Amino acid sequence: MQNTIASSLMGKTRAVASFTSNTLADVFSKETHRFTITGLSRSGKSMLFTSLITLLKSRSEEGLACLPLLRYLPPSRVLDMHIEPIEGYKPFPHLKNIAALEAGDWPEATEEAYGFKLVVRLKQTASIKRHLMPHSDVVFEFIDYPGEWITDIPMLNKTYAHWSDSAWAQLSSGPQQYYAHAWKQVVNEFDFEQTPTPQLIQQLVTHYRDYLVQAKANGISLLQPGSFLLESSDFNWQEFGFTPLPSSITSDVSHPWYRAFEKHYSAFQKNWLTPLKHSIFKETDKQIILVDLFEGLNHSRQHLYQLKETLSHLADTFVYGQSGWFSRTVLRKQQIGKVAFVATKSDLIPENQQQNLLSLLTQVTEGARARFNDKPIQFEHFLVSAMRITDEGANKDAIRYTNNDGQYVESTFEPLPKTLKEMEEGSHFPVPSVNVPADFKARILAGKGIDRLLQFLLGKGE
Repeated sequence: MQNTIASSLMGKTRAVASFTSNTLADVFSKETHRFTITGLSRSGKSMLFTSLITLLKSRSEEGLACLPLLRYLPPSRVLDMHIEPIEGYKPFPHLKNIAALEAGDWPEATEEAYGFKLVVRLKQTASIKRHLMPHSDVVFEFIDYPGEWITDIPMLNKTYAHWSDSAWAQLSSGPQQYYAHAWKQVVNEFDFEQTPTPQLIQQLVTHYRDYLVQAKANGISLLQPGSFLLESSDFNWQEFGFTPLPSSITSDVSHPWYRAFEKHYSAFQKNWLTPLKHSIFKETDKQIILVDLFEGLNHSRQHLYQLKETLSHLADTFVYGQSGWFSRTVLRKQQIGKVAFVATKSDLIPENQQQNLLSLLTQVTEGARARFNDKPIQFEHFLVSAMRITDEGANKDAIRYTNNDGQYVESTFEPLPKTLKEMEEGSHFPVPSVNVPADFKARILAGKGIDRLLQFLLGKGE
């Protein structure tokens, strides 16, 4: 045992000794933060990424006084800032998104995995460090991926029969049941005594996908397989698709339809989900979990409870960073994961309703946060507007904005409930549909909450 330990230590020592001077300079002068922005579909990931890049570039390159609460990157110390690719990821389409905004269109939803590095070079301030290393690099690694993917990852831990039974139970209860009538009718009228030919399988899968599309359009967040909803998905759902089946079939492992769908489900796990988990859902030291509360408020209390359930189920999918041997032993750094729960589009309601929105956010994330109890994780809740698209109204209960007809209008709002329990059954809170403002760049720079969010994620012990 002692020889093994000694051999291990000597190996690490030789590895450190073999570093070139440039490599050592990189180790001691480069600080890397890996961010994964996790969010369900329609949670605003694309717009948040676009705003983050715009804000950091404006602060570093143009010296604009945006992000006033971000003390971590003082503009006076910034020497240079540039974007680099991350191997294995497509570059984030920042310029394409800006062009879309200039044309009056919101950025397209994320349907592929994007990644990029934002490298900020800072002047050293300490006199000794300034002579040894005149600068240090702060590297931000950002990973963006479709929200539909994250809802599929928990399927790795289920057999086909288990998934089918749970999916059938979900579409038979809660808000899903209102959109599953046509799908259930198809299943009830389908003759499962027929041999599962490719044509019949595709017919059944297409009907199930129709249900998924309709449910998504009506604010349902937990839909599996979400990958079937993406045209850009590399998994061929038309050839290897599957659906949940009645328990009378899934309880009989010899049934031809069970065997066909179990085979396709296993292929989905092996050929799509497993590589996806290993390539996208890597360890990360910073998690930003976006939550669109307005989708639920716009529909019903049941939608919000379902969102709470979804976040709770997905919490185990998140993987948090751990310090390597060199960081812990040589640099004396102990990495503690940080998680930020973020309610997006927060300026779609008046300022005096913001506290109620924050209260709803903390309640919706209760189940997810309970999964952190045995982990060294710091978490906080934030209200964020990636772009300030509304203005104050004539009274404290009103906001002004440009609607889809290009008119600058004012809307008055009833108070939001503080808790889910206070939201009456059948009630909903319509959310205004807002057009892209002509002065979108200025409104990105006036975005709310991003500076506090970054300061929490980047600050030490904050």
